Amino acid sequence: MNTTKPALDDLLDQLVAEYSDRLARGGPDKGVGEQAPRKPGDAPADGSDLIARVPAEHRDGLQRCFRMLQAGVGTAPRRAGAPVPGDVFGDFRIVSELGRGGMAIVYLAVQQELSRQVALKVLRPGLAVEARHVDRFRREALAVARLQHPHIVAVYAVGESRGFHYIAMEYVDGRSLAEVFDALPQDRPRSAQDLAAASGLPAVAVEGKSFEQAFCALLAPVARALATAHECGLVHRDVKPSNILVHKDGRAVIADFGLVQGDGDPGLSLTGEPLGTPYYMSPEQAAVSSARVDQRTDVYSLGVTLYEGLSGRRPFEGETLLAVLAAVREHQVPPLRGAGSGASRGAPRDLTRDAEAVTRRAMERRPEDRYATSLEFAADLLALADGRGTQAALREGGATRRQARLLRALIRGEITEYRSSAQLFGWPLVHFVGRVPGRRSKLASGWVAVGCRAVGVVAVGNRALGVLALGGASAGIVSLGGLAFGVLPLGGIAAGWMAVGGGAVGFGAVGGAACGYYAMGGGAWGMHLITNAVQDPAALEWFRPWLDWITLVPGMEVLQRFF
Repeated sequence: MNTTKPALDDLLDQLVAEYSDRLARGGPDKGVGEQAPRKPGDAPADGSDLIARVPAEHRDGLQRCFRMLQAGVGTAPRRAGAPVPGDVFGDFRIVSELGRGGMAIVYLAVQQELSRQVALKVLRPGLAVEARHVDRFRREALAVARLQHPHIVAVYAVGESRGFHYIAMEYVDGRSLAEVFDALPQDRPRSAQDLAAASGLPAVAVEGKSFEQAFCALLAPVARALATAHECGLVHRDVKPSNILVHKDGRAVIADFGLVQGDGDPGLSLTGEPLGTPYYMSPEQAAVSSARVDQRTDVYSLGVTLYEGLSGRRPFEGETLLAVLAAVREHQVPPLRGAGSGASRGAPRDLTRDAEAVTRRAMERRPEDRYATSLEFAADLLALADGRGTQAALREGGATRRQARLLRALIRGEITEYRSSAQLFGWPLVHFVGRVPGRRSKLASGWVAVGCRAVGVVAVGNRALGVLALGGASAGIVSLGGLAFGVLPLGGIAAGWMAVGGGAVGFGAVGGAACGYYAMGGGAWGMHLITNAVQDPAALEWFRPWLDWITLVPGMEVLQRFF
């Protein structure tokens, strides 16, 4: 992912504030065309000097903000830079910065009248220019204020001061779940005691439990809290480990309802990137379309969090935001208990089939195949925590039913890649790669490989290489295709030891045009020939063992008459 994005957001905020201050210095009552006469050396009125300081792909968005400020339809803080310790917003004095994201910066602050610590969330100045971002920000406060749940962060106040919009919330003195994941051991299987040490869970609470049981017990109340939000008509849309906070007593709470659904807008930061973290987006969110999402998108995102916690790895990775979004949209979720290079050495060895069934159901590609409600998800998490059987495993059935569902998804085009968890010598037993319009096809490699380009023991594709290869162009011991090479190639054009095709070249060759030491066909060239006019006994003897195999090929039954 792009590690420069936070610095870019800060730069955009600073430039918006500088331009706001520049307009104000031109006179509070002067519009764009009414400012005082410009003098030599004055900064350009259109802010082009500021716009030139950002990468080209972000200049249009910044220019749009400047035009809104010029027209008076937007406002922004005039001071360049974010708030700093000592700044006061209403009754709240900033102490230090806690963290920042694409939409807001969060500070530790003190509510002076009550002498209590709060988390003060301040909307980025660059986003405050547009009313829709301010509305979304305030909507978070109003949404959470409607929720009364011990596992949802409480909101105390909402306000605006000197152009900065803020929300005062409950301060959680503990780690986020993302920090808990980072604190877990990476070089050995994790235990429940490791989770207790990293998260603050009392040691007695995990005594005699597996890591799976302890982690599911921690996460189940979060699923119940989401169910409460959903019952109030609210969809979080940004469930991820960094938005799940763990108190020092081990109580997990869900925070940051900044993307709560209200207008169907997927939301963009000032840099133009989606607000939300692509690793945890549902496939319908990753489509970045105008379609509204429902509560099942939160089920999916919490399922990704469960997957990461249990396996020690995220299900989908990528070097760029677009690569991650494409993987979420197009690929099958890797098996939770998968072996090989994709598995984390820190993953527990005793993950159950029930845990795999629960993550699979929560992360189904189609919303209608997931848990219908977060409450159902929470019930299965509690079952895992207690070591009981789950509804997900009961509903899923055996391996045959799972493979049938997978096959249907492949046929429908709902997924474009499947890699089996079972491996041999580092290769998956099955690797399927579908075609994605407008993109170069990915290589399918496995013992059985199917794709536009395929390499395997059995390889099927437009270009296939394997022991048994079938494709437009194929090479293998046995190869079938328009262009086939190998020991036993069969195709429109075939070349090999024993070649059969419209045009065939080999030690033995059979075809409309055949060239070989032994050649048989309408037109044949070689040392020993079988044609309508010539039937060399040596050729008849050499081809006789191949006859049954050759005549399996459609159209080759006519060769029977030569024998």
